[in-house]
Amino acid sequence: MKNIKAPLRTCIGCRSKFPQNTLIRFVCRTGDALEMQELKKLPGRGAYVCRSKSCIENAFKVPKRINTLLRVQLSESVFTEFKQALLEKEIIADEKKETASS
Repeated sequence: MKNIKAPLRTCIGCRSKFPQNTLIRFVCRTGDALEMQELKKLPGRGAYVCRSKSCIENAFKVPKRINTLLRVQLSESVFTEFKQALLEKEIIADEKKETASS
């Protein structure tokens, strides 16, 4: 049997490489908004970020870097809203894990 390896992707927050299925991918689809995806099926240029609060905070510290990575020109308010949505999602995910392990 072949040993199948998961593709590695780089987190834009910490710049470490992780298996693709452990990161959050987001893309710019509508031209003025970012979309988060779990199933990695949305087309277009995407970027990946770790599920940790520090990586999410660090990734969105400099919006110009994400604009360059995604080849778009989004406003800072779009990044702020998206960062808040990511942080809320990850906080909820962390709370569910803590509740399940109790």
